[in-house]
Amino acid sequence: MNFLKTRWDIGRLGCCGTIPLTWLTVLSLPLTGAFMNRPNPNFLRPAPGGRQAVKAPQPGSFAWALVIAIALLLLVIGLSVLHPWTRSTADVPPASQAAAAPDSIAVDPVSEHRIIFGGLPRARRTDIQFTILRNTAYIVGYCEQRKDPLWSAYRVTRNAGDFHLARPKGNFLTDTRTLAQVTHHDFTGSGYDRGHMTPNRAIATDYGPEAQLETFLLSNICPQAPALNQQVWERLETNELEYANRFSDVWITDGPIFADLSGGPAKTLRSGIHIPQAFYKILVENHAGKPHAFAVIMPQTVKGTERPDQFVASIHEIEEKTQLEFLPTLDDKTRHSLKDQPSLMW
Repeated sequence: MNFLKTRWDIGRLGCCGTIPLTWLTVLSLPLTGAFMNRPNPNFLRPAPGGRQAVKAPQPGSFAWALVIAIALLLLVIGLSVLHPWTRSTADVPPASQAAAAPDSIAVDPVSEHRIIFGGLPRARRTDIQFTILRNTAYIVGYCEQRKDPLWSAYRVTRNAGDFHLARPKGNFLTDTRTLAQVTHHDFTGSGYDRGHMTPNRAIATDYGPEAQLETFLLSNICPQAPALNQQVWERLETNELEYANRFSDVWITDGPIFADLSGGPAKTLRSGIHIPQAFYKILVENHAGKPHAFAVIMPQTVKGTERPDQFVASIHEIEEKTQLEFLPTLDDKTRHSLKDQPSLMW
């Protein structure tokens, strides 16, 4: 825009500069003619020896008039060029009006079609590896070596009605995107339930039957003790719906904790699926623009009568036990305020 304006100013001032230059030329014609008709015996004189000596132009000579005309011409051209440059620099806004620097722009903590708050979890060690699998209403970090998800993330939203979908009939589904290709029968006779990480009920309520069916993919399933899966864990899933109705949106990340990451023994089903020692769940709400969070760690050894708030933990503790980093895209102050201290359930 400034470039175009400068071009226009130069053209305009060049045209305006032509007017005085034209008048100067017209006025100088009589003077030039007078000088041309006036003899100047000192301009050219034979030098001794027959050589012709050229002297510097004398005042009143034609050559001197020509020098003055050229100097005036250069002065007019210089002024016409200099003036638009002063105008173009004046058009530049002062530093105080310049656009804000990129790091001063607030970053939206919600991403991945509003499924994720604070960024996708990251591995803290090179031996912690997972493949990100995106579904309609949730995202999974799946570990091929363990045949388990290391984390599963989803959002629960406010639901005004009393809408429910029946649980689909039939077997759990092999996720053909994985190399492990876990099947429904890999859990049969193990004594463990096929435990959802992203729950079927909340996704069905918020996203419909197709999204609900995706929660039965075995890339979203871990071996869970029946007392945990059917009682304490399910109670917390019910709480999530209540929190969403209170705060509009709640973001949840959950998954398994394996004993061998803390020096304990690794346990597996006969099919090679690793059995977690415990499970974590992190809940975040941001309805007032200031995020709040609480987290729990629930062991496989629960009796089933416990309340979820008996297992409150800090996010920092979960990171130590899973070797994952949560909420990585939040600013340092917010992240540390959420992670460092255990928070009471809402």
